[in-house]
Amino acid sequence: MHAGVEFSVLGPVRLYKEGVEAGAGQPRQCAVLASLLFRAGRPVSLSRLVEDVWGEDAPPSAVGSVRTYVYRIRQALGEHSDSSVSLVDGGYLLRIRPDALDLNRFKEKTARAREARGTGDLASAASLLTESLEMWKGVPLAGVPGPFAEQRRGVLGELRLACAEERLACDVDRGYYIEAVTELSALHVEHPLRERICGLLMTALYGAGRQSEALTIYHATSHLLRQSLGVSPSQDLQQVHERILSGRFQLPPSAEHCKGAPRTPRLHVPAQLPAALPSLVGRESEQEQVERLVTDAEESSSVAICTVGGLAGVGKTAFAVTAAHRLADRFPDGQLFADLQGAGPEAEPRDPAHVLEGFLRSLGVRLEDMPETAQARGLMFRGLLADRRVLVVLDNAWSTDQLKHLLPGSAGSMALVTSRMQLHALVAAYQALPLTLGPLSLSDARTLLERRLGAARTAAEPEAVDRIIRLAGQLPLALANVAARAVYRPQLRLGGLADEYEAPERSILDAFASEEDRALDVRESITRSYRLLDTETAALFRDLSACPDPVFAASQIANLAGRPEGRVRQVLSRLTRAHLVSEVGPGRYSWNRLVAAYAVEKAGRGLFDRAAGPFAARAQAGIDAVVTGGTLRRRRHGR
Repeated sequence: MHAGVEFSVLGPVRLYKEGVEAGAGQPRQCAVLASLLFRAGRPVSLSRLVEDVWGEDAPPSAVGSVRTYVYRIRQALGEHSDSSVSLVDGGYLLRIRPDALDLNRFKEKTARAREARGTGDLASAASLLTESLEMWKGVPLAGVPGPFAEQRRGVLGELRLACAEERLACDVDRGYYIEAVTELSALHVEHPLRERICGLLMTALYGAGRQSEALTIYHATSHLLRQSLGVSPSQDLQQVHERILSGRFQLPPSAEHCKGAPRTPRLHVPAQLPAALPSLVGRESEQEQVERLVTDAEESSSVAICTVGGLAGVGKTAFAVTAAHRLADRFPDGQLFADLQGAGPEAEPRDPAHVLEGFLRSLGVRLEDMPETAQARGLMFRGLLADRRVLVVLDNAWSTDQLKHLLPGSAGSMALVTSRMQLHALVAAYQALPLTLGPLSLSDARTLLERRLGAARTAAEPEAVDRIIRLAGQLPLALANVAARAVYRPQLRLGGLADEYEAPERSILDAFASEEDRALDVRESITRSYRLLDTETAALFRDLSACPDPVFAASQIANLAGRPEGRVRQVLSRLTRAHLVSEVGPGRYSWNRLVAAYAVEKAGRGLFDRAAGPFAARAQAGIDAVVTGGTLRRRRHGR
C-alpha cells in the first residue's frame, strides 16, 4: 500500500487510508463508490448513479439515498485527502491519483508485461503477469449490487482470464510444459470453449511428450464447438492440430533440460463461490462471530471451522455464501464450494471422493495423477493446501463422516459447513464453532419485505405485513416466496394476499409452494428434513400434530402418547438434532408454525404407525389443523 487513499475493486470494494482499511460502507454505498471509481475524472449524473445501483427498479427514495451515500463517501475520504468528490454540473466527480486504484495498477503492470514480451524478455513478462494476477482478491466487486457492478464483473473477469492466458503463454514459450499443463487443464475445465486455452494446453501437452492427449483435447473441443455453437475450430487451433499431427511442431526444449533453477509450480486459484445476495437481512451477530473465528485462528495458527445449522428454509446457505464473500479477501489462494446434497431432492449424499476429485481438478491436479480412494485424495488435498490460505464452503452436509476428508488440515485455511443436522462430532473432534440460525426477528422480517416490495407498499399496510410475517413463521424462504408473488401482483393489496393465505380451505404450506423451483418450496424443504428421520422419530413427529400448543413439555407428550417419558425425551432430542423442534428449556420444546402445519399434513394422510399408541390413534381418528393468525385451529378431517 502507498501513502494516502487507495481503492480496491479486484475483489470486494475496499477503501484504505495510509495503508489501513477505512471501510467502504454498506453494499449500495459500495455500488455508488464503484460507479464513481470506474469513471474517475469524469462527472457522473445523479440519474446515472441511481440507474447503476437499482436499474429500472429504483424506489422513490433512491435519489436521496445516493446523496446520503456520496456524503458518507466524502466523510470516509476526509477533508485533506488526495482523493475527493465534488459536485460538477449536477453530477458527482471523483478525483483520485491514477495509481490509487488497484485496477489501474493492474493494467499498468500488464502493459509493461506486453512490452517485455514484445522484446523477447519472456522471464520479465511472466514475472510481471504473475504479480498482476496476485493483485486479485477473489470475485471482483464481490457483494456489490446493481446492473453496473454486474456488467463490470464480467469485464473484469475477462481481464483476469486474459492475463492468466498471457502468463501461461509465456510459460509455454519458455518450455515450462509440465507446470503449464497443470494450470491449463484446470482452466480448460472451467472454460471448455475458450480456444486459446485449448491451443496452449495442446501445445504444452505435446511439449511434455503427451501427443495423444493433445489430440484427444482437440477432438473433444472441436466436437463441443460444433454441438454448442455450430462452428468449426478457429484457423489458429486447426494449425496447432495440424502441426502436432505432422510431427513438425518446433518448440523450445523443455525447461527440465535448461540450466538454472527450476520454476516453482503454481496452483490454480479457484473462485467457486456462488453469486452473493445483494444484501442479507439480519444475522449481524452471527457474521461477527464468523469473522472473529477467522481472526482468532490467524492469531493461534489453527484451522478455522464453523458449522451453520437451523430449520429448513431459515437461510443457512444464503448466510454461508454471504459470509464467504465477506471473507474472500482474507483467503487469497482461493475459495472452493461444494453442495454435499445431505438433504437434497434426491436424498443421496455425495461421495466425498467425487467432491475431492472436483476440488483437486480445480487446483490443477491431472486425472492421471488422481488417487483412487477418498482417504488418499484427502491426503493430497490437505497437502496442496498446506501453507496456503483457502476458504472451503461445504453446503448441505450429511454427517461429520462425510466431511472428514474434505476439511483443510493446516493453519490459514477455513471450512464453512452448513447442515440440517447438528454436527456434534465435528464440534467435539475439531472444536468447530457451532452457529444455529433461527427465524428472523419481526423487525428483520419487516426489513426483508420492505427491501423486496418497497418501503411505500409495506408502510401503507403495516398490519397486513405483520400478518404475513406470522403466517410465514418468520422464515426467510417463506417470506421470499411471498415477496416474489407480491412483486408480480403490484395491484393486489397485501391484506388481500394475507387473506388468501388464511383461507380455511387451503393448507398454509400451499401458500408457500413453488412449482418453478423445488429448492424454493417450503413444503419440499421441510420434507427433506423429514426424510432424514428414522421410523420411530418420524412417528413421534407426526404424533406432535395433535398438540395444540406451540410450546410443549416432554412429560405432556409422554402422557398423551402413552409412552415412557425417558423414551420420548430421547426421540425429541433426535428431532432437535434435525432442527424440526427446538429445546427452549429443560424438558420443554417448541416448533415453527410451518413445521407444525407439515406434521398435521403427514398425520392427516394416515401415516401413523399402529404401535405408536393411543395419542397417535387420536390423531388418526381425524384431527386436522389449519394455521391461522397465531393459532392452530382444529377441524374434522373428512375421509
